[in-house]
Amino acid sequence: MKNNKTVNMAAATKSWLLLIALSVIAIYLPEFVDHKSFYTIAALVIVVIKGQQIVDIFMELKNAPKFWRLLFLSYITLLPLIISVIYLT
Repeated sequence: MKNNKTVNMAAATKSWLLLIALSVIAIYLPEFVDHKSFYTIAALVIVVIKGQQIVDIFMELKNAPKFWRLLFLSYITLLPLIISVIYLT
């Protein structure tokens, strides 16, 4: 049986690797995408995924009271939505 610290380290390592992969994708995305709107939406989706990983794994709010988790998740969802409305209209 694994203890909680081992499980959390495994989840943190997987999340860390995902964050690095998403960062590399965000860096090289303009090389492969010519359309500005698609690039903006893809970058904002990456921001939301990365923010969710940070909130759930590194801030450990996955098991926190729902109010705090939803507050942080709504921030990382609403801010990119507002930015997309500003830049894509």
